[in-house]
Amino acid sequence: MKLRNFTKTGLMILLCGLLAACQTSGLKPGSIQTNYAPSGWTKKTKNGVTGYICQPPVCKSDRAIGYGPIRVSGNFEKEIKENDISAELFNAVANVYNVAAKGKTRMSITRRVVTNTYAGFDFSGYIHDRKGRVWLKGRFVVQENRGSVIFSGARSRSVANTYFNRYIRNTTIRRLP
Repeated sequence: MKLRNFTKTGLMILLCGLLAACQTSGLKPGSIQTNYAPSGWTKKTKNGVTGYICQPPVCKSDRAIGYGPIRVSGNFEKEIKENDISAELFNAVANVYNVAAKGKTRMSITRRVVTNTYAGFDFSGYIHDRKGRVWLKGRFVVQENRGSVIFSGARSRSVANTYFNRYIRNTTIRRLP
């Protein structure tokens, strides 16, 4: 499983129809800082997406962690904090995509996240590739009219959840002027 497959397909699923209005993309450079770099994992950056990949024999199965820009419009952070843009609204849009995907993909928002440095949503789901199902766990992170997505992917839902949680614990998201 390659980072390119995760980022291309994963971001398409996560963003298709959910954040259609395009203005600014990605948090300001340096907003996401992490000390997550497990031994044996490979770090790659391409087209603004940074990923960490672990493959056998270092890991029992393929897994990846990544983050990259998403496009948002207006003060999306304020709308999330005021619950004008809710998890229910995102899930309604995601359900249309889930039905259209005919079981090949599935995504749902699991909770709203509001901190003093950003607002966003946690999500979970899966995509199918040539080898089967890839489970995804992640978070949309929005600061005013800028956004990024942080995600993990693995062949097992529990592994995707575990690595996402580890990454989040080792990552700081700051608001830059």
